[in-house]
Amino acid sequence: MKSNYLKERIKRNNLEKHAGNHFVDESSKIISSLRNEGKKVLLGIQKNDNLYTVLGEEHVFYSSLNGNKGKVALSEFSDILHDNALKKGKIFASYKYITIDNDRVWLKNKSTMKSLWNTILWLEKPSNRDYIYK
Repeated sequence: MKSNYLKERIKRNNLEKHAGNHFVDESSKIISSLRNEGKKVLLGIQKNDNLYTVLGEEHVFYSSLNGNKGKVALSEFSDILHDNALKKGKIFASYKYITIDNDRVWLKNKSTMKSLWNTILWLEKPSNRDYIYK
């Protein structure tokens, strides 16, 4: 990842702080592995070797609690987070997992979910995509 803009966005959204030792970026094994599979991934969170949620240029890539792997467009993932937040509310709800096509996708907690969501909203803007890998 060459974008200082994206790194600044991550810092501003406190993603690295909220994710703690679960934060992954271009130096991590999972990012390298997904890139070797041809996926355009940037950063995300990883609980263990089999459970991750990684943001890409156009998709969110995940491995679910039941071991399935999948991808969802950034805009669709953003909509899922939005719908989930509307159903659960902001104050008392747990955001450890969300469900996508019967898969439970890990978000760690409410703060990490919010940081991921804000990063997705930034990535969704076409003008911001120009900053990535350029």
